[in-house]
Amino acid sequence: MRIGFLKHGSSISASTRVRVDFVLPYMSNAIASNEADNLSECQAIVFQKRYKEQDCYWAKYFKKCNKIVIFDLTDPVWDKDYPGVYFPITKDSEEYFYMMCQLADCITFCTPKLEEMFIETFSDRFNTKVIPDRIDLAKHKPKKKHKKREQYIIGWHGTKFNVPMLDFIREDLEMLYKEIPFQLNIIHERGAKQLDLFNFPSLYKEWSLDTINRELLQCDITVNPHPENSYKSNNKTIKSWALGIPCVEENFYENCRNYLLSEKLRSDMAIGWAVKIKNFYDSKISAKEIEELCNALRKV
Repeated sequence: MRIGFLKHGSSISASTRVRVDFVLPYMSNAIASNEADNLSECQAIVFQKRYKEQDCYWAKYFKKCNKIVIFDLTDPVWDKDYPGVYFPITKDSEEYFYMMCQLADCITFCTPKLEEMFIETFSDRFNTKVIPDRIDLAKHKPKKKHKKREQYIIGWHGTKFNVPMLDFIREDLEMLYKEIPFQLNIIHERGAKQLDLFNFPSLYKEWSLDTINRELLQCDITVNPHPENSYKSNNKTIKSWALGIPCVEENFYENCRNYLLSEKLRSDMAIGWAVKIKNFYDSKISAKEIEELCNALRKV
């Protein structure tokens, strides 16, 4: 079966990079495009966060041609009041979002929490499935070599929408700096809002697809603060661990302190996580899950 991905954006978009670009190399017969007419020879089409009027037109057309339609979501765009949602549906796009849900043979989500939120809103009348964000290990071969330093580097990377998340851990990091000298490297896209200066050294570095891995490898650990019980995936955490860099998601003062005080702990944990990444977070697993889903839908 030939599977087509109708992409939401370019590789600069994290969801497109993780859920399409990282997966394609490991699928037996798949292509991706930003234009639906380039996918006309495919038997299954994944609409990646696409729900405009034109997308619905193509979804209807594909359904009439007996093709499988999958609608992939990574944010609760149906909830305009949910904090931090990227590009929520507008009054004009609301009907097309619901239409895409109805046209889809299956709606896929990046996390169980996001699937749960969708079902709470729309009940379980839709066919849904979770396909987690995973990572292309072939693009993350260099591994961090941990050592003791006079000044450590803590890293954070993300989009301009997520930079304010660092405010959640400001006090933890300021308390940590009183004990251990470090610099916070904030790696973000151009135009991101820069926070007020911290009471410790911080450096803003521009994110790019070509340099992000090199920038992260300069860090001793990374941090990934997010709201409790968040629907978001852990792709930032996975990316850091895939490069052999511990990523702290909770108890920031204590965990950052423990890691920075012991290069052995950083190295040992990185080895353990390498096994976990290979077994659970390899993009090859997502490729297989998508192919299995399409084959199952074809038999229905």
